[in-house]
Amino acid sequence: MSFRKRNTPILSTRTPPTSSRSPSTQSKPAGRSQFVRPSTLLPSYLTHSTGTASLDKLMLHGGQPLGTSLLVLEDGATDFASVIARCYASQGVANSDVVVAVGTHPRWGVELPAPAAAAAAVVEHGKIDKKSPPLMSSSDPHANKDLKIAWRYKNSVSSSTLPQDDELYCRTWNITARLLPPPTLQYVEPASYSSIISHLNTIVTSNADKIIWVVLPNFLSPTLYNPATSFMPDELLKFLISLRALLRTYHSRLSVLITMSTGLFDQAGTGNSVLLPWIETIIDGMIKIIPTPPPDTTAGAGAAVAGRGGDNANKYQGFIDVLKVPIVSERGGMVVRTMDYVFKVTKSGLKIEKWGIPVMIDEKGDDKKQGELEF
Repeated sequence: MSFRKRNTPILSTRTPPTSSRSPSTQSKPAGRSQFVRPSTLLPSYLTHSTGTASLDKLMLHGGQPLGTSLLVLEDGATDFASVIARCYASQGVANSDVVVAVGTHPRWGVELPAPAAAAAAVVEHGKIDKKSPPLMSSSDPHANKDLKIAWRYKNSVSSSTLPQDDELYCRTWNITARLLPPPTLQYVEPASYSSIISHLNTIVTSNADKIIWVVLPNFLSPTLYNPATSFMPDELLKFLISLRALLRTYHSRLSVLITMSTGLFDQAGTGNSVLLPWIETIIDGMIKIIPTPPPDTTAGAGAAVAGRGGDNANKYQGFIDVLKVPIVSERGGMVVRTMDYVFKVTKSGLKIEKWGIPVMIDEKGDDKKQGELEF
């Protein structure tokens, strides 16, 4: 016979059933926590880094929200957008996700930049062992878990040698070095717009546990796409709408980056220039690169920038305009910013900074005024 104290409730040992549809059970896997994080502006949306830290800040979300597209327009005949595209693809490869390159040759994937830490290791050791893991795996947080050291020092050593979450979320690149061994990307030939959509749908459905990074560098370029059909309004807009629908369907594990030159379009109000407003409407996010010529060769925009910005303006290579921000612009947010940011290409990639006219101080004039006020 068992006895129990009075006024003590009888607790049940049965565990309540858990529903498989609860939000907690459908959260992202633990392995993605260091590569995907909530938006800094709208925490209900998940974001991943674009591979360029300054561009992540420019998007207001701390990265690119999943399920959205980002278009990088570029004026002139330069190719600064390729730096953003390659860092974008390298970030996906380093995260062990699936990277899809549309309309590129396999040589494009061989030229992806390597992490700065891995490139420094190559310089220090002078060679790479083919049997060793890839250089990009040096950022793996579990790489040093088997260190045979004293147990009391294991935690301190591992925490000091492993990279922080911010370093894993957006890595620092060395665009002069290459990923070794060369990464394996999935390439899609732009035979037709419908074939691109079908290939992307197959890739997404066959990789249910990974994030898909889709890159379309040099979109609509005549060397990659058929110029007779690529600029047909009905086909092009149908493709972009289908791509948008695919992003909304797989909003938690699909993102798209597109780079395109404005030189492919006619002057405003003529020819195929009417497609640009429609493209801007369908795309979720959009920035524009405006390169400036060196001030010593042309007395135009480059000289104007140098004259207004002083000697520090000479180190910048152009402006970046923000035309749309994913999700925010769709909700009616006025986030258009023109001539507010400048960029330059460094060894670590493209760097975007806030630009402003410096204040000119006349020190001699101030000294004279101080002397006049003294009695």
